[in-house]
Amino acid sequence: MAYRIGEVSKLLGLPVETIRYYEKEQIIAPKRQENSDYRTYETWDIFFLMECMRYRSFDISLKDISKMLHNDSLDFFVERIGFKQQVIDEKLRYYQMLERKISAYKDKLASLPYNVGCYWFVNTPEYRYFTYVRREDGDHYGEVEEKPLFANWLKQIPFVEFTHHISFADIADPRIDRDAWGLCVESADAALLNLPLNAEVQIRPASLCLCTVMDLGDYGNLTLRQFDPLVAYIRDHGIVPEGDIIGKILTRVHADGKMHRYIEYTIPVRK
Repeated sequence: MAYRIGEVSKLLGLPVETIRYYEKEQIIAPKRQENSDYRTYETWDIFFLMECMRYRSFDISLKDISKMLHNDSLDFFVERIGFKQQVIDEKLRYYQMLERKISAYKDKLASLPYNVGCYWFVNTPEYRYFTYVRREDGDHYGEVEEKPLFANWLKQIPFVEFTHHISFADIADPRIDRDAWGLCVESADAALLNLPLNAEVQIRPASLCLCTVMDLGDYGNLTLRQFDPLVAYIRDHGIVPEGDIIGKILTRVHADGKMHRYIEYTIPVRK
C-alpha cells in the first residue's frame, strides 16, 4: 500500500519536516511520482522510520542509523549499541554523584539555623584545592589570578566548591587581617571526573576536623576578628590545630534587610 507523507506523519506522530529530513539523511527512499515532486511511502519505509525512531531513542546519530539500516553488519550494531550503553552508564554515574551531592547540600541548608556558632567534630575526606584571590583588611580583594585550571574546575560545579582559606596563625594574631579564596574538590570526585591537576593544586589529607558554621554578614563586614570565638573555643578546650582553616561557602541569603553569608569551616585537629 502507498501512503502520502501526511498519512505517514499522522500514523507515526512525526512532523512532516522530520520525515523529509530523514529522507535527506538516507534513512528512507520513498518513490517519486512521474512528472511531479510527490512522494509515496510504502510499508517498508514505515518499518525503517519506526526502527529509526528506536535508535534515535538511544541517541544514535542519523549517520550511524543509516549505516545500521542499509549497510553494516551485526558487529557494527553491537559496537554502536555498546558505545551508547557506555555513555548512559557515565551519565548515570554522574547523576548518582549529583543526587548525593544535592542531598547533602540540602541537609546542610536545613540545619543552618541550629549550627551557626556551634562546634562539633567531623571526619573529612581528602581534598584538592588551590586559591585564586587574596584579601587584606576588610572586604578588599586583590586581582583574581589567572590560573590555568580555573575555568576547567568551574565546569565541574557543584562537585567543585567555593572556599575561604585562613592560616590558623593569622586568626590567632590580632594584628593580622588577611586570607584567600579558592576552589576545592574531594579527591575521590576529582578522580571520577578526571579533573585536571597541576603543581599549584594542594592536598588536604583526610583528617579529624573541628567544624563550625559562621555568618560573615554583608559585604564589608569580613574581618579575622570574627574568628575570635573559634580561637577561644580551641584554647579553652585544649584542642591542638594541625592545619589551616578551610571554609565552604554554603549560601548567601537575605533577612531583616541584610545579607547573610553562611560558611562552614573545618580545621584539622590532633586526635
